[in-house]
Amino acid sequence: MTRKPIIGITPDINDIEAPETEYVVRKNYADAVLSAGGLPFILPFGAASDLYLQEIDGLLVTGGMFDIDPKLYRQAARIAYVMKPERTAFEKALIEGARNRGMPILGICNGMQLLAVCLGGGLVQDIPSEVEGAFEHKPAQSASITHHDIQVVSRSRHLDLAPGTVHAVNSVHHQSVLPADSYDVLAAASDSVIEALEAREGGFAVGVQWHPEYGASQIDDAVWRGFLAAAAQFSSNIR
Repeated sequence: MTRKPIIGITPDINDIEAPETEYVVRKNYADAVLSAGGLPFILPFGAASDLYLQEIDGLLVTGGMFDIDPKLYRQAARIAYVMKPERTAFEKALIEGARNRGMPILGICNGMQLLAVCLGGGLVQDIPSEVEGAFEHKPAQSASITHHDIQVVSRSRHLDLAPGTVHAVNSVHHQSVLPADSYDVLAAASDSVIEALEAREGGFAVGVQWHPEYGASQIDDAVWRGFLAAAAQFSSNIR
């Protein structure tokens, strides 16, 4: 039997005081990995990132209702922030370690933003106040419902996406990624907000601003298939 690639999933952590503190991650992240042919494993913050990277074949950096410290992308804070330094430091170490190993990385929403920061990029701190003509990217509706269109604007090295195609996606974010020399913009919304990126060099390192774990868009399947195919190839090369 062919070995399924092991996908490490980063969880969030609640704000309940110890000993009742909990790691939390939505079930549909794990379900999406399982459906795409992988084995999902949740990665608690306590262990050294290198120990996890020795065991997994792909890294899934999930979204979350918090922001990345602007100091990490060379900016001063322009708005009030809710930050989770422990989680961000843990995910940053995982991303950097995975990049060094050539391990596939998929960043979703906040995970895409942190991937961009790790690749040397920066962020729009607040879309409504900084992007002229932007529409609402954090609507008051379930993420199981698509909210706006994106257009694939360049050809991916790893995902089967046709440039010029338009897809309706869900949306749950108030920040976005700025362009940088280290990654290509794969998709954008009509208001210029970047919706997907891919590292220009090295192995699979893709970020999407929407939430493909809900399976709300036709493009989601291509994201999961590409990620799991890269993880399977990585596994076959090192095992």
